[in-house]
Amino acid sequence: MEIEKVIISSKGEFSKIEEIRLAADLLFIFGDGDLMCEKEFKLAIRNSFPDAKIFGCSSSGEISGLEVFENSISVAAVKFSSTTIRIESVDLAKYKNNIECGEKLCEKFPQKDLKHLIVLSDGINVNGCNLIEGIQNKLSKKVAVTGGLAGDGIRFSKTLVFDEKGEVKSNCVCALGFYGDSISVGYGTNGGWENFGIERLVTKSKNNILYELDHQPALLLYKQFLGERAKDLPVSGMSFPLSCRVGDSQNAVVRTVHGINEKDQSLIFGGNIPDGVYVKLMKANVDRLIAGAELSAKASTDMIPKGESEFAILISCVGRKLVLKQLVEEEVEVVADVIGKQAILTGFYSYGEISPFKEDSPSFLHNQTMTITTFSEK
Repeated sequence: MEIEKVIISSKGEFSKIEEIRLAADLLFIFGDGDLMCEKEFKLAIRNSFPDAKIFGCSSSGEISGLEVFENSISVAAVKFSSTTIRIESVDLAKYKNNIECGEKLCEKFPQKDLKHLIVLSDGINVNGCNLIEGIQNKLSKKVAVTGGLAGDGIRFSKTLVFDEKGEVKSNCVCALGFYGDSISVGYGTNGGWENFGIERLVTKSKNNILYELDHQPALLLYKQFLGERAKDLPVSGMSFPLSCRVGDSQNAVVRTVHGINEKDQSLIFGGNIPDGVYVKLMKANVDRLIAGAELSAKASTDMIPKGESEFAILISCVGRKLVLKQLVEEEVEVVADVIGKQAILTGFYSYGEISPFKEDSPSFLHNQTMTITTFSEK
């Protein structure tokens, strides 16, 4: 496997793509949606890489090497020695629900020799939990799914994903499949958020909309939690997600507020919160967030030992970026320290992350985590 990368900071830098001399099979592209839609950018990509497949999306911050950028485009070019790849996409608007959408996407991939699937989705017009459910309905249990939801800064206005033809589109879900025995894949996910307050029961919800906690209006209670910061909702909610525990499970997913509805006093989250689950409010501790990124990296080294990964995709939540602020690059650096400095890093800040909790287990939609997918080729 060979990898080269470049970061493009403005319209005037599209020619920097020519700095990549690799005859790439695949381009990972993450960046500012407006920049990615520029005709000059599309032309530069196609002129330099007429035969390469493109996989990527709009973001809320770009990861390239050990640095984090904003309003830029990160391009990582990869050439495989013997691994085969396949990219397929679907339009969310063409299906009656997101479960069906996930099923139809997965059906486009031959299952024989499929080693891993990375999924990128529109980050606004999707129920990520239902999408993953649909994919896993059709996918072999031996194949893990990682990925994330496209971002749009903190605007939550419009997100974009490259389709299988390399065109940037909204309402798009795209998947990248890796085939063959020569590719090894590792992954890990962790948040590092700190629970506080009492555990409350979800007494009324529908998919990702939370109406009641302990039979009280959810938005009212949440505003009481936030105090003065409630006036800045939904953005301030990124710093105070909910931990969502089902029954006696020790694995709790994190859910972040993406919107509020004053009329019915509900909260709109980045993932499903079913009736009957228990939730706790969470708060940020910078050291714990960075430690969470470290744990995620350590989980990936259970599958590909330190020093053997050649390439890694980091998908971290925009909420973490808002909390970490000028320390945001520390969570990238700690990942590099764990998996080894030999690995080339790329990635983005997202509206949601996709990963199993551990090896040989189902995938879930997460919020507020650092999710890592590492690769090595024989």
